[in-house]
Amino acid sequence: MINLLLELSMNTYTTEGILASLGYSDPLDAARQQARMVLLGRLARYQAILHQFEVKRGCTLEELRQDYQVVGNEDFSADNDYLEWQWYADAAQTTQTQLEAILEYKTR
Repeated sequence: MINLLLELSMNTYTTEGILASLGYSDPLDAARQQARMVLLGRLARYQAILHQFEVKRGCTLEELRQDYQVVGNEDFSADNDYLEWQWYADAAQTTQTQLEAILEYKTR
């Protein structure tokens, strides 16, 4: 706290002092919080896109997957949607796993 007061009176700032003034005594805590916020933003975007696919197709990814795997059923639009939808589902799962890892580290 004294370092922060000295920094403020001398108009010199350090990363540690700024982070401490924001409530982060440990720079790693600040980095984890920032990573958490980035991941939450990504997850929200992925979930919104997944919802758009469900509305557009009127089915779940699993239902579309069953149609995708039918031999002789050619629907290029559905195929493209399936591949993109699957990519976003995988990305959302990866992001969720990363969030859980960050939260787990914090509770150790």
